[in-house]
Amino acid sequence: MMKKLLFVVFVLGIIAGLSSCGLTKEDLGMAKSKPDETQVSRRNQLLLPPDFDVRPVVAQNQVADTQE
Repeated sequence: MMKKLLFVVFVLGIIAGLSSCGLTKEDLGMAKSKPDETQVSRRNQLLLPPDFDVRPVVAQNQVADTQE
């Protein structure tokens, strides 16, 4: 029982020690990556199409169905 507890404490200590190391975090993919300022690009502004206010054409049978 004591050996099992000692083993668990030992393994948890190793995990805590390795996770606090910065290089280990980078190797495991746990570190936050910062964007490279030279590779950041601006996006074009979003534009509405010129006929955005035009409603779609509705067939006569669909108009009759919606009025019932």
